[in-house]
Amino acid sequence: MDSSDPLYFNGINASTGAYLFPPVTAEALARELTGEPPPEDPRSDHLAELKDRVENKRTAHYGVKSGIDVKNLGQTGWAAVFPAYRPDTPEARLQDEIAEALMPLFQLRREQATASDERLFKIYRGIDGYRPNETKQKYLARLGAGPGPADPIKVPYYLLIVGGPDELPYSVQFQLDVQYAVGRIHFDTVAAYANYARSVVAAETGGLQLSRELAMFGVANSDDPATRLSAENLVAPLADLLVPSLPDWKITRYEGAHATKANLARLLGGDATPALLFTASHGAGFDRGDARQRSHQGALLCQDWPGPVAWKQPLTPDFYYAGEDVQATARPHGLIMFNFACYGAGTPLYNDYGQRSGAKEREQIADHPFLAALPQRLLAHPTGGALATIGHVERAWGTSFAWRGSGKKSGSSAQLAVFESAMRELMSGAPVGAALECFNERYAELASDLSVELEEISFNRAYNALELTDMWTANNDARSYTIIGDPAVRLPLAPTGGATRRLELPSISLRSAAPTTSVAATQVVAASAPAPASTPPATTVVSTPAASPPATPVTTTATTPTPTAPASPAAAATTATTATAGEPAGAFGLLALLRGKTGAELGPFQQFAQTLAQTLERALAELGTLEVRTFVAQDLKAAGAASAGELAGHAELRAFTRVSVGGDVDSCVPATGDVLDDRLWALHREMVQQAQAHRAELLRALLDASGNLLKLG
Repeated sequence: MDSSDPLYFNGINASTGAYLFPPVTAEALARELTGEPPPEDPRSDHLAELKDRVENKRTAHYGVKSGIDVKNLGQTGWAAVFPAYRPDTPEARLQDEIAEALMPLFQLRREQATASDERLFKIYRGIDGYRPNETKQKYLARLGAGPGPADPIKVPYYLLIVGGPDELPYSVQFQLDVQYAVGRIHFDTVAAYANYARSVVAAETGGLQLSRELAMFGVANSDDPATRLSAENLVAPLADLLVPSLPDWKITRYEGAHATKANLARLLGGDATPALLFTASHGAGFDRGDARQRSHQGALLCQDWPGPVAWKQPLTPDFYYAGEDVQATARPHGLIMFNFACYGAGTPLYNDYGQRSGAKEREQIADHPFLAALPQRLLAHPTGGALATIGHVERAWGTSFAWRGSGKKSGSSAQLAVFESAMRELMSGAPVGAALECFNERYAELASDLSVELEEISFNRAYNALELTDMWTANNDARSYTIIGDPAVRLPLAPTGGATRRLELPSISLRSAAPTTSVAATQVVAASAPAPASTPPATTVVSTPAASPPATPVTTTATTPTPTAPASPAAAATTATTATAGEPAGAFGLLALLRGKTGAELGPFQQFAQTLAQTLERALAELGTLEVRTFVAQDLKAAGAASAGELAGHAELRAFTRVSVGGDVDSCVPATGDVLDDRLWALHREMVQQAQAHRAELLRALLDASGNLLKLG
């Protein structure tokens, strides 16, 4: 290949069916590069830190100071980083709800990090949160840390960003990641945060043990140089490197004709779900303004796509796997996924790969920066989510694994050391943030070298267009590998040769509220009034037809029984109540032990225990059946002034859910001729989940009290 040959870049524009970035010669691209400022200013603090890391990487240990075990949170520490908002603003109140939803995860990380030093766990919120337009160096300085290897006493090594890239930019995340192990979560609902926290805690404390299975999914579409390159130079050789040295792992390859959307569905929560999944494919991209961009960008293009020659029109969802393809019945719990695909982790606001020739401003590629919907859906899955995904912000390039000219002696230009290192670390049980440090080191080296090269070119030194283009694309590409999820999670693997154990986390499912419903009747209703998109057709509910909701549902606060659930910042009138139920099955141990005995048969402590146990029994009975009702009203003032019992006279009931203490769920939504508003349905589901979560916490406290009494007795 020479400088006049066209370069092909990963990524298919699903809006048109063409490549996201048209083929261009190295010479033309180099001319644009040398006419622009360096990606990192040679005088910047960040570039100085990158150079320092390159020069001192022999003494640096995974970005944290020497002598610290990166697999031990009791040495590395852990922190959550929130964007800063002024108190008593809607953003601050929403953040309060999110923090409360994540509390189980925070409590677990506190226990793990503070065994020897309380300073190793921190929540950076409010005055300590990230402020708009703040540089990485200024933010760390405000927290008491400076450049160089991370000192966990000052700022913990594992950092979980809680918020979107419009609140804390991708650029700051990339820069933090040079020094720390950084991940990010951002979901559309508070309930999704709660689901993710529950999944991580259950995986680490509930005995989840997955079999040692790795699946390699490599697409090679017809007449497509980009996917052929990744299939032949990344997926196949990487599998060949791992297989002989990991005899206790089962490694399955889905390549070429086997890399279909149907098979990917089996790997993402279906019957073939592994512990670790590696994929290489195009990521679907969409034009700015395309209605599908937010929900489908970064979807994984499968072998089903006929290729750029046979298919010259917009792509259909049949060709790619998006977040909405993850079924409600999927079981991805414990999975870690590594994607090599454009936009597989997220989309920035601007094109990171220069500007079109003649353009005066950077090209804006989205209305807002965002995380990809597929990892969001996997991590927040209500039946138990994936623990983390590793993917690419912006486009993914072949320079990640193939370096021009490096194959003259070896016969292959494949450069797989960083991928191999990361995969081995993950498979050995390392936290995902530590496993990805090799990518950060590669970025530091490339950025430092590129800046020196561009600085010398600015003084009229001759340059090689191909070499410059490779360095520039490789730098931007290496910088953009990102963790979606907590960077401290690791694969929950069963011991070699040991038994595996999957957890069945309870999910919210819908079933008919009517005592008897024939299959035929249910199918007819499903055909005429489908359930919301997030609800599988099999769970369509039959209920009495209701009138259409007002054109604009009003917004009121949400109320729940004690303990009070946090109110959603934007909610239709939703109430949650409890109805007395019979005695919980099994009486939770202590009650069964003491029931029926008289005072004469019991010692003083046991008499006290019986009295307390009876109090617990009454409390449990009062926590029996939970009911959540969602209303819409045209007269907000009248509805707001009404009591819970009077609300039905001022508002229209639009959704109803009853949850028994045993976990059974009855839900009713409008039926024939009426479609429930998606936002209203999402609100209702969120309030059900919040109410269940609060009741579960109270039940847990009661059970703990019962168990402690039993131990003392």
